[in-house]
Amino acid sequence: MCLCLSCSQCGVSELVPVCGMDGKELQGHTFHKLLLLLLLSVVAAVSGDSPVPVSGFLGEQVVLSCTYTGNVTISDLLVIWGTPKREFLHKFVNGKDDLTEQNPRFRNRTKLFRDQLEQGNWSVLLSDLRESDQNQYQCQIYKRMSAGFYWVQTDRVLLSVTERLPTPGPNTPVPGPGLPDRARVGLGIGILVAVVFVVAGIGIYIFRKRQRRYSMNQNETSNDVPLTGETC
Repeated sequence: MCLCLSCSQCGVSELVPVCGMDGKELQGHTFHKLLLLLLLSVVAAVSGDSPVPVSGFLGEQVVLSCTYTGNVTISDLLVIWGTPKREFLHKFVNGKDDLTEQNPRFRNRTKLFRDQLEQGNWSVLLSDLRESDQNQYQCQIYKRMSAGFYWVQTDRVLLSVTERLPTPGPNTPVPGPGLPDRARVGLGIGILVAVVFVVAGIGIYIFRKRQRRYSMNQNETSNDVPLTGETC
C-alpha cells in the first residue's frame, strides 16, 4: 500500500510515496515522521540540480538517465520514474517492475536495463517518442527501512522531441557554400555571352586579315602585267 504526498502550495510537485510492507505499518507512522519525510522531499526539490537536457526524435528511442551508487540490494529499493504532475512513467519495487499505476500513454513503451540495475543504472528507455512526451521527468529513489521506504535521491531530466531531418540520398544535390542559385545562373549566362563575343571578335579579325592579304595579292598581280600598245 502506498501513499503519495505532494506540496503544491509550496510550488513543488514532488512525488513522495511512503510504502510499508502492509497497511498496518503505514498506519503506524506518526504525523511527525510524515512531516519530516515531506520536508526532506521539498528541500530536495528546491535545492536540487537543474534538469539534465535530453533530446530524441519522433518515433525513435531515448534513454532518460538515472544513477544510484548506494550500497543497497535492488530488492530494498523503490524507484519511481514520473512527471512533476504525478504521471507514473515506470515503477520498480520489491525486486520487480510494478506497472499497475503506469500512465496509459506510456504502456509498452518503457523498459529498465535489468542487467545493469546491480551496478546502479536506473535509467529508463522510452520508445516510440511522441511530441506529447516533451516534459520534465523525475527518477525518485527510496530505500527500504524498518517502517517502509524513505527518500534518498531524485534525478531530473528535461526531454525535448523533434523530427529527424531526412538524410540526403546519393542523387540529392547538396547546396554548398558560395553564390545562391540565381546568382550562379546569371554568372554562367554572362560568361557564355563573353565567350561568344570573344569568339566572334577573333573570327572577324581573321576574316579582315584574309581580306587585306587578298587585296594586296591582287595589287601585286596588276603591277606585274606588261603594258601593250602601238608606238609611233
